[in-house]
Amino acid sequence: MVGFPPAHCRVVASQSCGKDAYVLLDTGSTGQPYLYGVNCHKKGERWFESASGNGSGWEGASDDPALGTLSFWGDAPAGVDSVRIDFGGAIVDARVHLGAFLLVWWRVPSPTQWPCIVAIQEEGVWKPESDFGLQRRVAAERGDPGILR
Repeated sequence: MVGFPPAHCRVVASQSCGKDAYVLLDTGSTGQPYLYGVNCHKKGERWFESASGNGSGWEGASDDPALGTLSFWGDAPAGVDSVRIDFGGAIVDARVHLGAFLLVWWRVPSPTQWPCIVAIQEEGVWKPESDFGLQRRVAAERGDPGILR
C-alpha cells in the first residue's frame, strides 16, 4: 500500500498460504472502484510485493518456477452475493465482499485454460452468468457505456 494515498487504497480481500499471500486492493475513488492485485512473499517477519497488476494472473513461485500462484478476481454489481467459477472442470464459489470477488490457487502450473464465471448468486438464487455478462452489469451500474456497445 506504500505509495498510494490512504483515501485511495483499501484492502478488499486477501488470502495467504504459508509465506505467500495475495491482496486485492481498491485504489479508485469513492463510487468508482479500481481493483489492483498484489502477489506478496514473506521474508522473515515482513511481507514484500513480488508482482502486481490490474487483472487476474499467474506468477511463478520463487523456489519452483514451474508452479505458481493463480489469482482470479473482479468487480461484482450490487445484489450479487457469490460468484461460481469453473476452473478445469472444478466448480468453486467465491463470496462477494465490498463489491468484488477473489479466488487464489496456490502452487499450480501456469494454466492453459483460465477460470471462468458460470453463475452468480443473487438473493439466495443461483443464475447462469458469464465473465462478459458480469462485466456488462458492473459497467451499467457505474454508468460506463464503453462495454455496453
